[in-house]
Amino acid sequence: MDRFHHLHSVVRRESAGIEIGPWRHPVAPKRDGYRTTVIDILDTEALRAMARDRNVPAEEISLIEDVDIVGDGSQLLSLVRGRGCTERFGWIVSCHNFEHLPDPVRFLRDCEQLLEPGGAVAMIVPDKRFSIDRFQPSATLADMLRVWISGPAHDDAAWDRFRQNAMKSHLVDAAGKRRLVWSNRDNDPAAILADDPRQAFAQLRAELASSTPPDGFRGHRWRFTPAVFELLMLDLRALGIVSMEAETFPADGVEFSVVLHTCTASTPDPDDYGAKRSALCRRMEDEAAVVAGAHAMLMRQLEDARAEIARLRAAPG
Repeated sequence: MDRFHHLHSVVRRESAGIEIGPWRHPVAPKRDGYRTTVIDILDTEALRAMARDRNVPAEEISLIEDVDIVGDGSQLLSLVRGRGCTERFGWIVSCHNFEHLPDPVRFLRDCEQLLEPGGAVAMIVPDKRFSIDRFQPSATLADMLRVWISGPAHDDAAWDRFRQNAMKSHLVDAAGKRRLVWSNRDNDPAAILADDPRQAFAQLRAELASSTPPDGFRGHRWRFTPAVFELLMLDLRALGIVSMEAETFPADGVEFSVVLHTCTASTPDPDDYGAKRSALCRRMEDEAAVVAGAHAMLMRQLEDARAEIARLRAAPG
């Protein structure tokens, strides 16, 4: 299945839409007739220059969309309305951006303000189990609400950079190549290594001691698995902060898709909220368990046992 399948499922040519940070792989390119407003943290030329610096092939650079609005997706509503645009949008799509946002709760609330009735948000989000975030803790409701309620602190960029680099991981494959993302098929806990935090700590100390604010951080601020994401959305609905419900679609590692639909009831049914919440917490444990070394060892033992049973059954007499 095309990795953009679930994003394409909400995109309609007859409706105006927003695509955030498409870079080289737009889901709804304007050249194909989509009424897309492109928003990115960098302008068009800066994106193309970055692609050239990374030796991206010229044919892929040509696919980079013209950026209509430059800015942080956490300020989506003010960015769009600040351009004098008062219309509502049928869809909002985003690929590998949500985890970077300084304030994801504000982003979700802005999406609700910008969507027309029946509109939807679709995103692709990295699965922390199969990337540099493997050993990082997952995003929490408390941390998301703190940023939304209290606003960003002046040293957030320094701490976010340290948080990512101090526990960054990588997989060394059979060919000895260092990989920053991998599929579930390639998941080998013994081959996943943690980076050294000492250089990251030295950088943190220098940035905190400096009289000038640290450079903006563009790495991962938030880390998710499918169940973690669904639980956060369920809790935000229960608290009356957002009114969208999340449906996740796991892939073969690396990432998963999310579709957010506006619910007819702004908060979950109180009679089944607790049951849903507990089930999602158990799913989070299961998601962590299936990629752990102990699980891999048990699966190998199971396969060995099955092979031995098959051998004994096939033996004469």
